[in-house]
Amino acid sequence: MKILMVLHSHDSGGAERHALQLMEGLRERGHEPVFAGPMDGWLGDQVKAAGLRHHHIPLHGLIDLPSVWKLASLARREQADLIHGHLTRGAYYAGLGGKLAGVANVATAHSTNAGKHFGRADRIIAVAEAVQTFLLGRGYEAERIQVVHNGIPDIAAQPRASRAAMRHELGLGDEPCLLMAARFIQAKGHDTLLQALATLKARPWTLALAGDKNSELGVRMQALAQELGLAGRVRFLGLREDVPALLGAADLFVAPSRREALSLALLEASAFSLPIVASWVGGTGEVVKEGDNGFLVPPDDPPTLASAIDTLLADPVLRQDCGARARTRFDDGFTLDAMLGKTLAVYRQALEAHTR
Repeated sequence: MKILMVLHSHDSGGAERHALQLMEGLRERGHEPVFAGPMDGWLGDQVKAAGLRHHHIPLHGLIDLPSVWKLASLARREQADLIHGHLTRGAYYAGLGGKLAGVANVATAHSTNAGKHFGRADRIIAVAEAVQTFLLGRGYEAERIQVVHNGIPDIAAQPRASRAAMRHELGLGDEPCLLMAARFIQAKGHDTLLQALATLKARPWTLALAGDKNSELGVRMQALAQELGLAGRVRFLGLREDVPALLGAADLFVAPSRREALSLALLEASAFSLPIVASWVGGTGEVVKEGDNGFLVPPDDPPTLASAIDTLLADPVLRQDCGARARTRFDDGFTLDAMLGKTLAVYRQALEAHTR
């Protein structure tokens, strides 16, 4: 099957990593994914590095008619079986391009706050049940929506720096290492985490934050850590391409988001058998089961977040048990193979619907 993968992005985020892993996985299964989107950003660079076929289509805003025409012409020229758009803009262009070219199209909804422009899709993929519920509330027909949870490769089995080497690089001793790997944007809740940890100074711990520390919010969070008396216990690591090595060095994963659909970071932490403390927002509860592989807390609630973290910091055996159950939950439903199989099933449904 030949699939045109459409996504507008210039940065690195969950949707971009998802699309890249999906394209690589489809290729490994004998299909032919072709990226159609801007090539002057993170995803374009990764597509080129992976040796995936690609065509530069800028997708400027939502009224870029030349991009619509280029996508439709590409679909006809390539004799594509299907166009798969991601996020609102990708769904919009995949829908228009598919209709013009007479090609089936699928759209993936990655969030619980963006529901426009999925109407032309033959089938809609929701990355979490929470996203499906959101789309149903926006009036989309249930029979057109299929939940396909994000899935990732088993990154814990891939080569990386050793735990000892990474902990040495981070300046860690025997204390537990808390890890948060997320963009420095307000929705991720870095401030909530720092406020929570300010009440746990009596406990031994070090927090590692992977993300662009030079961004506006990154600079503000460094100032907040200083203000709260945490500067010596928080490592602002900057953008990292070695997150698996960081996960291997960590003892606890934290995700205090204010908004989330289904975070790839939670799946990565689960693959590494890490206990998780996360805000109960969006699809987080589909990955983290309260009291099983971690704890769920309300967003913007530093005291409750601190209590959950403290429970795990105080009990190494509980951390180990929760981490083992996190790995089991990963194996049972969040692998790349599981996602690929379900995505291909949606593709077949879309093709059948398109030919009716």
